[in-house]
Formats: sequence, structure tokens, C-alpha cells
Amino acid sequence: MRLTVTMKPKNNVVILPLHYQYLLHGLLYNSLQDKSFASFLHEIGFQKGKRTYKLFTFSRLFGQHKIQLDPKTIIFDDNISWHVSTVLPELTQQLGEYFLLQNEVHLGNQSVEIQSIKMEESEVKSSEIEIEMLSPVTVYSTYETVDGTQKTQFFHPYDEAFPHLVELNFRNKYEAYYGDPPQERLFIEPLHVTKRHKVVTTFKNYYITAWQGRYRLRSSPKYLTFLLQTGIGGRNSQGFGMFRVICEF
Repeated sequence: MRLTVTMKPKNNVVILPLHYQYLLHGLLYNSLQDKSFASFLHEIGFQKGKRTYKLFTFSRLFGQHKIQLDPKTIIFDDNISWHVSTVLPELTQQLGEYFLLQNEVHLGNQSVEIQSIKMEESEVKSSEIEIEMLSPVTVYSTYETVDGTQKTQFFHPYDEAFPHLVELNFRNKYEAYYGDPPQERLFIEPLHVTKRHKVVTTFKNYYITAWQGRYRLRSSPKYLTFLLQTGIGGRNSQGFGMFRVICEF
């Protein structure tokens, strides 16, 4: 299920940090009225081995804006659209109910008025789709060096490790939720990814390299639908890996 929230700056303008994903992350969790569910999702989630998955993702903000490099802010002065996608029915229900009942919400310490809420089914009916990222995809591996230091390596979409790690992430997420591993492979191919699609951002002071652009995905329709609902790559619940389907083949 996919939820689209349209908001408008209450005072005609809203100024956000350039790296604002953590504000949307906080808004999402603060919108959950069932605190036991919110606590489960935030603290526990769905587990596969030592890994935990929240099984939702969200987009960046879309709307008329301008960027100020100093002091690293983004200014929205008209309607703003925000997309949230999840495989969890209770999450969609709680978010939908919350935004329907609110006249305004806060992004950081600034108010935005709720203009509209749209909920739609997200389903893929083909085994091959072309997608465009609504929030950048990040793919990485964390390892320990000989001196015990934790290092994280981020991978470019054209790196040979990229499709392998995207598939592994998908398999782990799917098994964490359904209890059984998927029975078919997942293939991803970058179609249009250039240097300008590279995004270096932060989430709570942690630097993340991610990529916008267009990609092709191949698998069974039910697995592609799962990815449409939960996102591809890592850190989905922090606002990475959400996409829209451009076309189905």
C-alpha cells in the first residue's frame, strides 16, 4: 500500500536542513497512535539473523524549492508531496487515520497544513519493470579491519557487487516477514545512472552514499510487488530505496 500526503507551508515557506530525512523519519513514528506498535517497529522490527527490517520506506519531498548551499538548507514555498510505502497494513491504516484527522503537522519546528491524503494499492503484474528512484538507493557492506575498526563500503550501481547485495537484502527482508525465503531470483540492472545521480547525505551524523536514477528489475510479480512496498537496498526506513514503476514489460 502507498500513501501520498500533500502539504503546504503554513506561513508560505518552510525551511528545512538539506539532509532532512530524519525529520520525516520522526514525523512518521510520531504519527503512530498505537505506541506498542510504534515501539515494536522502532526497537524490534522483523528479524533475519542479526539483521532487522522495518518493511517500510518513504520518498524525499517533492515540490517547488530552492537550495541554499550556505547554510545548507532547502526552501519549499508551495505544495509539498511525500510518499510512504509499506507491506504492513496496520502502518498504512494508522498513518492514513492520523493525517486525515490533522489540520497541520510539524516538520522540525515548522508547521505545514495537510492538503490531501491519497491511498492506493501498489501491485506489479509483470515479471520485468523499469523503475525510477523516489528516494536514492544505498547499497553497502560493513566489515571489521585488522585493528578492530568498523568500516562501511558503499557500492556504485555499476559495481559487480551491487546486484548481488540488492538481491541478498531482498531475500533477507522477504524471509524476515514471511518466514520462508523467496523461490526465485531477483535481478537489477542500472539503465540511466550518471555522476549527477550520486547523493551523499547524512542521517543523524552518519554519512551515506546513495544513487538516484533508473533501473530495470526482474523477478516474479509478487516479489516485485514486495519491493515496491518495502524499497530496494538498505536503510529503507530512513528514507532510502523507494521507487515508482515507469513501465512494465
